[in-house]
Amino acid sequence: MEQGNVAKSFRMWGAAVALCCAASLANAKTIELGDLHAGGSYSFTDVVTFGESFTDYVGFNLGSASQVKSFIKSFDMSIFSFDLLGVDNFSATLQHLGTGGFQNVSSFSGSPISFDDLLGPGQYRIQLGGVGSGLFGGLFRGSLQVAAVPEADVWVMLLVGFLVVLHQVRRKQRVLEVQPLAA
Repeated sequence: MEQGNVAKSFRMWGAAVALCCAASLANAKTIELGDLHAGGSYSFTDVVTFGESFTDYVGFNLGSASQVKSFIKSFDMSIFSFDLLGVDNFSATLQHLGTGGFQNVSSFSGSPISFDDLLGPGQYRIQLGGVGSGLFGGLFRGSLQVAAVPEADVWVMLLVGFLVVLHQVRRKQRVLEVQPLAA
């Protein structure tokens, strides 16, 4: 009879742990920004409740190599050391989809969080996490700015243009050195 109670107790604890895990997965939100294009600015925001531990994902795709700048901030507001809005343990991880799933590119913690990276084409996501610590929960907001990276032929044309200007300046200097001064 004693073993039956122990087995029943383990089953109940197992069910409780499974429910807790399912509840924590339910707090994970995904914000999909879709395909990001050069010159574009994209923003996202989320509100978390008091005491809620969260892990949110912001997904995006890049069709070509791009310079991506990000600024993500959790907002804190307090009156007389009493937190009305806040996010504790705020962190972000930039991830790239590889052959074995998402792999970490870089990780950040604190607020504000920013990165400025040259990213190749592919699927990315930013994993955001923390705990809502204010009486009214917490709030975070972020933005991504995308700048195109010039192709190799653009760099060659810029270099050729610079060399042509340099040649013209040197030629003009030689012409000025040869001319006699007018009296």
